[in-house]
Amino acid sequence: MKVGIIGAGPAGVTAAQVIANENVEVTLFSAEKVLPYHRLRLPEFALGEEQLDNIFINKQKWYDENGIDLRLDTKVKAFNHNFEITLEDDSQEKFDALIVATGARSILPNFYKKSTAKNIFSLWNYSDAIKIKQKMKSSKKVAIIGGGVIGIEIALRAENNGLKVTIIEKSEHLMSRNFGKKASELIETQLRDHNIDLLLDDSVTSIEENSNNMLAVNVDNDMGVICDFVILSIGAGFNTSMAVDAGLKTDRQIIVDKHLQTSTPGIFAAGDIAQLYRITPCSAKEALQQGKAVGHNVLAYLNDKKMENYNVQPVPIRLKYKNFEMYSIGQIPDEDQDEYQDQSKEKVKEKILDSADMKVYRGCIYEDSALAGVQMVGSNKDIRKYQEQFLMSKVWDKIKGTQYSD
Repeated sequence: MKVGIIGAGPAGVTAAQVIANENVEVTLFSAEKVLPYHRLRLPEFALGEEQLDNIFINKQKWYDENGIDLRLDTKVKAFNHNFEITLEDDSQEKFDALIVATGARSILPNFYKKSTAKNIFSLWNYSDAIKIKQKMKSSKKVAIIGGGVIGIEIALRAENNGLKVTIIEKSEHLMSRNFGKKASELIETQLRDHNIDLLLDDSVTSIEENSNNMLAVNVDNDMGVICDFVILSIGAGFNTSMAVDAGLKTDRQIIVDKHLQTSTPGIFAAGDIAQLYRITPCSAKEALQQGKAVGHNVLAYLNDKKMENYNVQPVPIRLKYKNFEMYSIGQIPDEDQDEYQDQSKEKVKEKILDSADMKVYRGCIYEDSALAGVQMVGSNKDIRKYQEQFLMSKVWDKIKGTQYSD
């Protein structure tokens, strides 16, 4: 029996190991020229603090010893319900089951597509990381477009490496999808304390290269930024075109059931590309867990055995870099509701645990009497305790109850 895995991120590599350990032939297709790597370590590597070998998931010897046929620089352009894969050179291969683990891709906005300027990077793949690493050596200023968790991490690392940094964010506050207004304001204050400039409520209209080979980043509500290079950190999108052509059910991603199986039996999906109804984000840890689960379920499918349900976990937002840290899980407070004051009230907004001198902010959000979210900035005190409470709350049970699209 043979299994084909499209995509060699953590989910694909982990699934390959599980399946190969049961003496099933595994072919792992990677579109990149380098060994599979940890994407979340790219900022560390690109900005000078991580050694090259440390970003790779495994060395080549590991794939050889585990009997995994790793195909680097091999792009899959199509697959079908008969488990046939078509490569970019139009050659075809047949398998007994497939796993789609193609992950996400960087969103590239219109101003980027229209720009003829060089030195605009997304820091989404190994190639971009190498280019940024080289460009840093001759640069003094960088603009980061997008103020999400990756954008903030890049900004902190760039500033630590001596660059003058500006974050441009179109929302009124940083991390507004994951933190309430007060917590977001503290994040902004602490970044400014790190000498990072913020242009908030500003959208980039164009990027132009001037006669000095500098980039002019033009925005709609400000004078813009002059810098040596730009890093895009706007967010992730998903390429479902192959899945659509293969007849799989898709939404934003590929829809999977409680076994991580798609609408076509024998074709599974894991990692960022897999959509479990409302639960769409996928952390590195979650990708590993999905890889293990989908590997075991593929084996069960091949051997006509019962597949196991996948127990999805909530994906926390977390970042700790030197003296900066922030954590968020679950819902955020509604800003138009009064702060948590009267515990006898059935519905409450937020209970502030700690808010000290614009250095620390810790709060819990409740829906009725159930813990619905936690957010912390500048401290992680008791974060594990509250995360465990959230996992056991009726709010998370309600979300889990509607996660699958059977």
